[in-house]
Amino acid sequence: MKYYQFKTFTTSYYFPDIDSSKAYMYGLYSPYGGKLSKWYWSLFRRFKCVRLLTSVKEDDLDFPYRQIKTLTGENTLLAFNMGSPGVEQKISMLGWDENRHQPFFAKFSQKPAARALTKNEITVYKVLEGTGLTPRLLNSKNSEDYDFIMTEYVEGKRPKDRFMNEQILELAIKLSNFHLDDVNHYGNLLTCLSHGDFCPWNILVNGDRWNLIDWEVAAERPLGFDLFTYICQVAALFESEKPLTQAIEENKCYIDRYFENFSIVDWRMYFISFVEEKVNYEASKGNSELLKKYKELLYET
Repeated sequence: MKYYQFKTFTTSYYFPDIDSSKAYMYGLYSPYGGKLSKWYWSLFRRFKCVRLLTSVKEDDLDFPYRQIKTLTGENTLLAFNMGSPGVEQKISMLGWDENRHQPFFAKFSQKPAARALTKNEITVYKVLEGTGLTPRLLNSKNSEDYDFIMTEYVEGKRPKDRFMNEQILELAIKLSNFHLDDVNHYGNLLTCLSHGDFCPWNILVNGDRWNLIDWEVAAERPLGFDLFTYICQVAALFESEKPLTQAIEENKCYIDRYFENFSIVDWRMYFISFVEEKVNYEASKGNSELLKKYKELLYET
């Protein structure tokens, strides 16, 4: 089989010959760059003569292609995102299973940090199996050399209203009923399963179905962590001039209603715990702008 390589400044994507029924595979890449990258991506998708200039035979692919095919099944069609270089680099895939007649999503990790994230995601999918909060887990494997997860491909769109609303509140409350372990408290604070990056870009909506995806940084955290994350991350990205204290104040009614479910009137300590973790996280990632915002929020809390 031939693959066509689409290169960006940070990584590479490999696509097979794709007909209109499997165009979803092109969803591995989103042209976030400038006009030139968007123009090239448009040409790559529309014209096979452009793709032919980048063709690579499967035997010449410089990643564990045969090993991955063994895991997904030989009768599968795959598109690959090689991931950004770094300790958390992993291979993400969109595919079609000819035997099951269904699309799927998969990840293959070999680097230690990436493997830890994939293992964590597998654990969460098993905890939430049958809840409707995640795509279905189709297959997974942990070996000495790699970790692999394969899930249902969910067709959906990001929430139309990216700011806090009733549906997001309901989703956060529903998730708070689950736990990763039997220790359901952190000091004096009650805990629950937390997605960790509970934001519009990790939510897929298809009719009445709301799925959360990308569970790599999920953990047992104090109540409200995901709700606070949604409010603050959305404000930081889409209303960058607004102080996070203002975003919290504007959404106080949602926060009060969330904590009422647990008979908690004063949620201040839960909020402080959230801000402290975000300060440490953004510092570890070197995200100076977000770090500044969360430090200001901690100072004013």
